[in-house]
Amino acid sequence: MDDLQLVRELGDETPLPDQAALAPARAVFLAGIAERGPVRLRKRRSRYTLVGASVVGLAAAVAATITLLPSGRPPSGGQAVATSTSSQASSPAEVTPVLDAVRLLGYAAETARTDPSAPPRPDQFVYTRSKLGDGAEREIWLSVDGTRDGLLRDPGGDIPLPGCENGQRDVFKVPGQVLGTELCEPRPAYRSDLPTDVDGMLAYLDANASGAPGSVNARGKDVLALVQEAYLPQQTRAALYEAAARVPGLSVVQDAKDGAGRPGIGITWPTPAGSSPDAKPVVIVFDATTFELLGTNFDATVEQAVVDQAGQRP
Repeated sequence: MDDLQLVRELGDETPLPDQAALAPARAVFLAGIAERGPVRLRKRRSRYTLVGASVVGLAAAVAATITLLPSGRPPSGGQAVATSTSSQASSPAEVTPVLDAVRLLGYAAETARTDPSAPPRPDQFVYTRSKLGDGAEREIWLSVDGTRDGLLRDPGGDIPLPGCENGQRDVFKVPGQVLGTELCEPRPAYRSDLPTDVDGMLAYLDANASGAPGSVNARGKDVLALVQEAYLPQQTRAALYEAAARVPGLSVVQDAKDGAGRPGIGITWPTPAGSSPDAKPVVIVFDATTFELLGTNFDATVEQAVVDQAGQRP
C-alpha cells in the first residue's frame, strides 16, 4: 500500500474532534491573548498594532500517521501555512494564499470576537480619525448612546452634531446658532441593539436594506455603514462579517490598499449594472496579519477610541 492510499484510509477512519475536544487548545490561546492586557478600542497606529484570535480549524499531516492540529489564521501576508511532518527530514512549509472571501471574513470575525475592549459608558463618545485618498483628514466624535452633542472636524471647520434627548434635538443654521428643535430618535454610536448571530444579522440587513433586494453593492455599503465611524460589540461585529460572507459574488483582492496607502487584503464586488466605465469598485481592506478592518480603497480609519468628551483626543 502506498503512503497516499494509507493517508486516505486513515483520514476516512479518523473522526474530526468536536467542539469539546478543541476547547482546551482554544482556551490556552485565548488566555495568551488576555495576558497582553486591555487595549484601546480598535485604535490603529500602524498595520501591526492589534493582534486578534485565530480561527480554530484542522490540518492533516501527510505522514505514516495522521495528526490533527488546530489551523489558525494566516500568520502574515494574508497567507495560511500548511505544515507537514514525517519520520524523515522535514520539508519546507507550503504557503497557501487566502483566496476566498468566506475564509477572509471568517478570520475577521474571529479577530472581532476576541477583541478584549470593554463596553463604553453611555455618556462617552466614539472618536474616529480617518484619512481620505487625497490626504485630507477628518475627525468625528459620536455619542455612545446618541443623546449627547457630538462633533465633526474636517478641513472646512467644526460642525456640531446635535444629540437626541427626550425626542428632541437642536437645529443649527451655522455652528453656534440654534434655530430651534426638531423631532428625532437617538442614533447611538455603540450599537448594542443589533443581533449577535448570523441568521439574526442577515434578517436585520434584509429588513434595513438600502437598495433593491439582492443588490450586492447595496449590501456592501450597508455593512460598511455599520462598522465605519461607529463601534459594534464583539459578537455583533463577528456576526456582521459572517453574514457578509454569505453574499454571493464577493472576491478577494490580494494587494489591496486603503485610502491612506496602507497595504492589506481586501474583498470587493462588481460595480452595479449601468455604472460609468470609470467607476471603481469598492474594496473593503483588512490588515493582512491581524485581519482588523483598515477601511476601504477610498478612505482609511487610522485611529479609533472611546473618549469622555466631544473634541477630546485619545
